[in-house]
Amino acid sequence: LIMQLVKSLNSELIWVNTHGGAGSLNGTEALRAFTKAPSGVISLQDPIPRTDIAKPVIGEESISETVKMLIGGALKRSCGETYRDVYNTSGDKIAAVPDANKKDLRDCVEAAAKAQPGWAGKSAFNRSQILYFLAENLSSRKDEFLSLIQKCDPGCSNAAEQVDRAIQVLFECAGRCDKLGSNVTPFGVVGVIPSSPELPDMMRMIAGPIVSGNVVIVVPRLRSSLIAAHLAQVISVSDIPGGIINIMYGSQETLGLSMAQHPVISGLWYPNCLKDCTVVQSEAARTPNKMIWNDESSDIQTVVKRCFFNKTVVMPAGNSFAN
Repeated sequence: LIMQLVKSLNSELIWVNTHGGAGSLNGTEALRAFTKAPSGVISLQDPIPRTDIAKPVIGEESISETVKMLIGGALKRSCGETYRDVYNTSGDKIAAVPDANKKDLRDCVEAAAKAQPGWAGKSAFNRSQILYFLAENLSSRKDEFLSLIQKCDPGCSNAAEQVDRAIQVLFECAGRCDKLGSNVTPFGVVGVIPSSPELPDMMRMIAGPIVSGNVVIVVPRLRSSLIAAHLAQVISVSDIPGGIINIMYGSQETLGLSMAQHPVISGLWYPNCLKDCTVVQSEAARTPNKMIWNDESSDIQTVVKRCFFNKTVVMPAGNSFAN
């Protein structure tokens, strides 16, 4: 009966108080013998000292902050609840970012696809105002991004120039919204995988596609993830509707391949300098009408023009198409 009861208990150690025979210990005496230390018997009334508990050791590395992804206008953690460490160019750990998975990508695509018709339906002047406000907000936090760039790259000598160029990119994109014409048709959801960790290059790949009414899903370089995270905070308070700009963190190769395979994503920036570029291009070719660009243009005009097409309508007149 006792052994059957023991099997049903969920415990690592079970003490059974039995009645012993000749030469055996039982009850309290047996328990005292079991807990006997080299220096003597430990009183049952006194707490037993523990020497096997590892004390937490605080290393030299410290994480300054844990950031979140921007999905559908909200700052969220990864569905997998896993994180990647971010190191600067000196090898110091500076942050931990969510390691996005396919479920996070599906959430991004769903939010982006839902927001895209409303963004494309806004007037060019309205989109211009929103991007102009984003540029103003980024300009007001110039010192913050200056220190972030220096934190990610302590040896950077052009941090101030990078911030100024990024702000100028936004102002230029705001000015181009109403210069595209009336027959502009955006592709829709555009995936962006920047190869450059610099802020103006990342900003060009984010702001360029949304000028004409596209929405973007961005996976920045791991080294610049902390900068992208603070940029996400600026975006979330700059009147940009949720889902227009979505920012994820993780493996650019893995998420880039998933973007290439996703049927809703209509365009993908995936530079040749990244790994598995040939595989990504091959997978993207399986989806009809999906555009893929394998370079990273330094010209904002080129980026803007590649992300839309001019719709042409042919109306036959008279006997032009007569049989």
